[in-house]
Formats: sequence, structure tokens, C-alpha cells
Amino acid sequence: MQFGTLSDLALKKYLSYLWGVKALMIKTGILGNSIKGQLVELVPVSLDWLQDFHEYSVQAELYEHLEFNAFRTMEDSREYLNKLIFRSSSAGTQYWFIKLPDNEKVVGTIGLHSFDQSRNSVEVGYGVSPEYWGQGIFKATLGMIINFAFNEIAVHRIVARTSANNTASICGLEKLGFIREGEMRDYYRDTDGHRFNALLYSKLSTDI
Repeated sequence: MQFGTLSDLALKKYLSYLWGVKALMIKTGILGNSIKGQLVELVPVSLDWLQDFHEYSVQAELYEHLEFNAFRTMEDSREYLNKLIFRSSSAGTQYWFIKLPDNEKVVGTIGLHSFDQSRNSVEVGYGVSPEYWGQGIFKATLGMIINFAFNEIAVHRIVARTSANNTASICGLEKLGFIREGEMRDYYRDTDGHRFNALLYSKLSTDI
């Protein structure tokens, strides 16, 4: 495949560069657009989905392994969503909503952030509504992000951090080929001052 005078490999390297400087509008239309899969569709975060976002953001179960408490009001959700939108306009970051195409329902969030151009590395963060746990949504979503990162923008390394007690997250990462690299002691600190460990995982493009 040719794109102008660029080979397919050269195009992927170029897209990786564009990701680093956050050029969202390019001829291929890859960056900043939706990513469609069989089970879910990933749509860039926006206030259009605030109500759905709020519905799962107030569920205490979602925060069992996080550092902050569940949101209480719509304004709490709006404020945090605006932060995700703002971060997605900056270099090296993009967040998507996880949407079920059958009913147009948003049931979670996933994002790529902390892009390091020199190392060609990026970190993934995610959260799925507790009402949809155990339905294969996380596996499908993370699989789409892996494919996007490796095959569309030519990232070499994807990093993931998760609580050492979050067995569901750990199992999901390992099922998709992420390798545990180590344990980060007292990495997290919740609002009550309780500290807990994080596990560091990674997946390389050469692992596939």
C-alpha cells in the first residue's frame, strides 16, 4: 500500500510522530475519530454523553481500586469529563467513551496518555461501568486499543498500571498478553490516606 510517496511502514512512523504533536486532522482521518469494533465502538469523549458518563461515575463499585471517591452530582461528572476533553486536546493524549452500538449506550472510558515520542511508548487507562462487568467489554475494548496503538500509530510499547488487588484488571491485562514488569510499593493513595501497591504491565509491538 502507498500513501503518496510513503510506504506503509513510513506512514505508520509518520502517524506516530503526528500523535506526539497531536495533529488530529490528517488525510487518513485516523486520529481523533471513532474506532469501530464488533462488540463496542470507541468515540472521542464529549459532553454529548454526559448523562451516560454520570450514571456509572456515581457507582461506588467503580472506585474500589481507585484513589478518589465516587462522584455525587452531575456537576462533579461534568467537571471531570471536561478535564478528559481538555487532556484529549493536548499532546500525546486521547480518551474515548466505550459505546455499545446496539443501544447507543456509553458504558465506560479508555484512554491513551503520557505518550513518549523518543521511546515510542504510551500508557493506557480505563474504566467500565460495574453494570457491564463480566460481559467481555474490557477485553474487546483493550484489544481495539492495542490494535490502534500498534498498527495505526506505530507505538512500540503500551504501559498499564493497576492496583495490586484488582484481580479483574490483572486477569484482563494478562489475557491480552501484557507482561508484569514489577510492583510499585505504596504507589496509590486514596482520599482517606490509605496507600496501596500498583502493578506495572507492558505489551510490546514485538510481542504480537
